[in-house]
Amino acid sequence: MFNFSSSLPIKEIAEGEAIAWKHIIIRPTGLGVGMFAVSAAAWILALNYSVNLAYGLSFWILSFSIWAMLQAILQLYGTTLLRTETAECFNGENANLTITIKGNNLRRRRLYLRFINPLDMENLPAMQLLHTNDDKNSSVNLSFPTTRRGIVRVPVLQIYTHAPFSLLSVYTFLQTDWKVTVFPTPINHKFVLSNHEKGNDEDGKITKSGRDDVAFLSEYQISEPIKQIAWKQYAKSNKLLSKQMEEEHSVSSNIISYRDYPDVPSHDELASYMCFRVLSAEKDRRSYILELPYDYILPQNGQRNKALTALSIF
Repeated sequence: MFNFSSSLPIKEIAEGEAIAWKHIIIRPTGLGVGMFAVSAAAWILALNYSVNLAYGLSFWILSFSIWAMLQAILQLYGTTLLRTETAECFNGENANLTITIKGNNLRRRRLYLRFINPLDMENLPAMQLLHTNDDKNSSVNLSFPTTRRGIVRVPVLQIYTHAPFSLLSVYTFLQTDWKVTVFPTPINHKFVLSNHEKGNDEDGKITKSGRDDVAFLSEYQISEPIKQIAWKQYAKSNKLLSKQMEEEHSVSSNIISYRDYPDVPSHDELASYMCFRVLSAEKDRRSYILELPYDYILPQNGQRNKALTALSIF
């Protein structure tokens, strides 16, 4: 392919912005240099020996080389990058993204992509070929390692091509504005529940008013009573959802609180402990409340994602 320099010419690009001339870097390949050398040799031969055929050969090679190089540049020029899907990611795992590239005549383009770390150019991942879905919409799945929880910026994206005739290496290094939420690493542990004082009544329970009100909707399970089905939502979305009613929540079993760990000073370790309990409650379909110093995450639609996101920035 080509050799990297110590400082990469990284270009900033926004979501939905098309790749322009300012983003593209062009280098001739060995074959491209050879074609120009053959064209120059034919021209010199024609000058020295007045061979008309050599003139024609020289111009033909030069014209073909210029046309092929323009086609190589157009492989990358004008394409638009979109992030279409981001898989759930926990600290220490690879963050997986689905990237869609839009443009004209994508079936004729042969693009390779990968995420790179400019500070670690010795361990470069393999490049992934863009998968063509149709003539204007193609996608590729890329991943990068994570080393911390929180809101993480996606690494530099390299796009490379040498199609159609390998006369040029056309590539770019793009820093997008994409961000990924990395959840804490769940750590299995044993713990002793502390005495929660805030929000408790005399019986040691959190009491919610309006016990007949719907707290949130969840996916309907066959084991649940038919009367819990949200028929209005079914009529709109054609999906079976179960009505979860507001009820009294036992503090000792349903509140996942930072105050359960008074002897854990590390926020990372604390977030990992609570993350494990959130995932356990979600797996067992148990109602729970996540208590953080600045907020309560109550039972609601999308509670899992909201709880894990809160823990990622805790």
